[in-house]
Amino acid sequence: MVIEMWRDTFEELRNMERRMNQLFEELLGERIGLPAAPAKLGVREPYADIMETDREVKVTIEIPGVDKKDININATENSLEVSAEMKKEEEEEEEGYVRRERRYNKYYRAFALPEEVEPTKAKTTFKNGILQIVLPKKRIEKRTTIKVE
Repeated sequence: MVIEMWRDTFEELRNMERRMNQLFEELLGERIGLPAAPAKLGVREPYADIMETDREVKVTIEIPGVDKKDININATENSLEVSAEMKKEEEEEEEGYVRRERRYNKYYRAFALPEEVEPTKAKTTFKNGILQIVLPKKRIEKRTTIKVE
C-alpha cells in the first residue's frame, strides 16, 4: 500500500512536470526550439484543440477553405507542426464589366505535445475544413522484478 502511494505521487509529479514544460513551451516556444510565432511570419494561426487519452493524443485544427493536398504535417516524438495554404481565384465576366477576385491564406501552428508519441503511426482525417490528427502514445514498458534462483 505504501509503495502504491509513492508510485501515485511520482506519477503526479511527472504529470505536473509535463504540464509545466508544456506551459513554458507555449509561452517561450521560439526560445526553446519551436519555430517563430505565426504573427512574425505573416500567417494565420488556426484554432486548435489537443485532447489526451490513456493511449493517444488527438489534435483537431480548423483550416477552412484548404484542400487536403495543400496541408503539410511534420511530427516528432514530442512536437507537431502543421502548415497549409489556400489559393482561390474567381473570375466573372458579364456585359460591361469583369470581376476578378483572389484569396490567399496561409496557416501555421506548432505544438509541444503533452506526452511522447509514435509519429510514424499517426492517423489523419480532413473533412469540412477540420483536420484531426491522432497520435498513439509511446508505450512505456513496465519494470518487472525477476528473482534469481
